[in-house]
Amino acid sequence: MCFSTSRVHKLRYWNWDGERIIHDSIVPSSRPPIGSQRGNYDVDVREFLVTERNAVMRRTLDTDLRKYMEKLLGANWSLFSSRQPGAFDHRAHIIAEFVAEKIAYRATNGLDPWQFPDETLALKSGDCEDRALLIASLLLASGVSSFNVRVALGKFRAWFGKKHQDFDHVWVMYKDESGKWQVIEPARAKKSSSKATRRSLPDGSEYIPYYLFNDAHLWAAQPPSEYQGKGAISLKRNWSSLYPEFAGWVHKSILNEALTRDICPAWVLNALNLNFTSVLGQKSLTVDVVDLPSAYDPREHFDNGYIAEGWQLVSQRLAQFNAHSIVNLEAFHRAAHGIADFYAHTSFGHFGSVAGGRLSVYDPGNPPASLPQPPDYSAGSSFNLASGNFTTNAALWDGTHNEAAALWQGKIISGRYAQSRDSHDLFEKITFIPAALRKAQDFPQRASLPHHNEIAVDEDTPKKGHLLYSSADYAAQYRRRYDAAKRHIREAFQQNWKP
Repeated sequence: MCFSTSRVHKLRYWNWDGERIIHDSIVPSSRPPIGSQRGNYDVDVREFLVTERNAVMRRTLDTDLRKYMEKLLGANWSLFSSRQPGAFDHRAHIIAEFVAEKIAYRATNGLDPWQFPDETLALKSGDCEDRALLIASLLLASGVSSFNVRVALGKFRAWFGKKHQDFDHVWVMYKDESGKWQVIEPARAKKSSSKATRRSLPDGSEYIPYYLFNDAHLWAAQPPSEYQGKGAISLKRNWSSLYPEFAGWVHKSILNEALTRDICPAWVLNALNLNFTSVLGQKSLTVDVVDLPSAYDPREHFDNGYIAEGWQLVSQRLAQFNAHSIVNLEAFHRAAHGIADFYAHTSFGHFGSVAGGRLSVYDPGNPPASLPQPPDYSAGSSFNLASGNFTTNAALWDGTHNEAAALWQGKIISGRYAQSRDSHDLFEKITFIPAALRKAQDFPQRASLPHHNEIAVDEDTPKKGHLLYSSADYAAQYRRRYDAAKRHIREAFQQNWKP
């Protein structure tokens, strides 16, 4: 439903609090004791996390991280060190950014021992588990409750069409202040001490946890049968085989292209990216939580002809962001999502002014100024709803195509989506419009709109069933709409960002 529709699957399928406690939390350290050249010794996995009682962690936060924050435009030490609303999420954003910047990613073959967080700070490098343990320890040392922090041991599953490839992986789960578990991806790095193997990007991905632990407990995350018998999932296995170039942080979505470093602090952009189901950062691996079926509201996406209502939501969220920018980053994220979907989903891209190959930025306060002439859907027009080429939802509306054209004449429209008895794919079938909208008196008229897939321009190639444009025209539309959305989001940030 955005400019990218591939997604991280089933993130909210798992119980990130842990299914049941495992009392045997001992793992081999994979290295000999000091003074010995052979063998290894046992260690409690929870000992790899250190808390606010650790003086090295406190010094790192109070000295190194605080100094680092001085160079981050918009970073707020007063908020970071407080217990105000937004303070804990601010800590999570800054700590993740600090580790990505200061700890080089060192790809390994998975046979090296885990480093304690103090060691990772001293070495200034580490692989997935080393960086994950450091991130979790800094969160705990900053005062974030261990109830809200988990280190996850499991698999990163990359989907390539109907096939997938699994990679042993370690990552951090953080429960934000809205109560949602978020991934903090330790493979995200701004520098690497070794060149990792490059692979083609997958179509989608999953995080599959086997074990979860914090400084207090170790939990199982799978059914008991998975830990029994031949081939059982073992805590004592090697866990690191994910390369940073594969997991990536090359987020090419419109939000990331709009908020360049000259106008947006890097940590703010990274914080905004946490609103995606995955924080991997790759457009092809990321889905916005706003797009999940359980959270669907057509006004968020300008679907089903909700144009004025969509801009009302965007305006409300920009006002929230303007009032308290650091605390209300999610409000801007949702506003930016809506802005992008306006250009991708609606007919403004078809009828808006184009000068020098660039589509004008829409002015919701003065729509006529953004349109050279009112939209025309009549017979013979370039967006001919009267032709019968586009479908309607006959289950809710029994009018003719001429009546549909007349009904929407002069108005900006968008495609219908998730209406009753009208699904075009499985994802749409499990998406539901809020009851209050479905019961509204004008809702049946929205069934006269073309389907979303028939007219939307929200991917770089047309969806199956697209009817409005030829391939060449579609490509030109995509470039213009993407560019206009990017400029609009950038302007919205510059006008409302108040650190």
